[in-house]
Amino acid sequence: MRANEGFEAGSRWRRHPLAGWLGEAAAVLAPVVCAGCGALDVGVCAACRACLEPRLVTVRAGPSPAGAPGLAVPVIAALDYGGVVARLLGAVKEHGRTDVLRSLAPAMRAALDAAVAASGCRPPDLRLVVMPSARSAVRRRGHRPVDDLVRLAGHRVAPAPRLELVREIADQAGLSAAQRRDNLRGAMRANGRSRAGGRAPWHGDGAQVLLVDDVLTTGSTLAEAHRAITLAGGRVVGAACLARTVKRKVT
Repeated sequence: MRANEGFEAGSRWRRHPLAGWLGEAAAVLAPVVCAGCGALDVGVCAACRACLEPRLVTVRAGPSPAGAPGLAVPVIAALDYGGVVARLLGAVKEHGRTDVLRSLAPAMRAALDAAVAASGCRPPDLRLVVMPSARSAVRRRGHRPVDDLVRLAGHRVAPAPRLELVREIADQAGLSAAQRRDNLRGAMRANGRSRAGGRAPWHGDGAQVLLVDDVLTTGSTLAEAHRAITLAGGRVVGAACLARTVKRKVT
């Protein structure tokens, strides 16, 4: 199955005459509003889409002053996190607005394309590994938003090896850089099991890893992923994020 096949099937359904009638009925019961500003009758309005024009920034997060492991690879982000961008991501992750993902995909594609080019690697030797979500979040949402965003951006998420959380972590929102490091320290493991139940080892297969996340805040999540993958024998060559916060120092 192609990465976008499910979304293409959804597009074919939306062109069906019955889909239009059902869409009109649904709009009466629950009117569509822009997820960025609340404008009526549109998922993401033109003004909000204008805020999604990629402005690529490369950040290099090294070891922190406290001696905690840092991320010694470049991170490429396409947008500044805040305002419209924050509201759109919140609509996807907290309110199930999966329709918004298509508007965010071009910026994600720009960050991924630039990060792949900077790495000097190409698939299949380069694997895109997305930061893991808590099981409770996946159950609540019914999908993995960042995985979906990567696929809509025309890239393929590596099915294995993957990263997994080995313990519960606290919500990162509102935590300081030091608290984020403590919260995430030792929380991830590089899992080599494939979906078929076989082994897809990190060692000896020549694969390089590009880390992918939605928002870069302090760099703690990517640094923990870097630690877990390196411990398992993998080699991280770069990272890409949809957006980055600009008010907090990345360490």
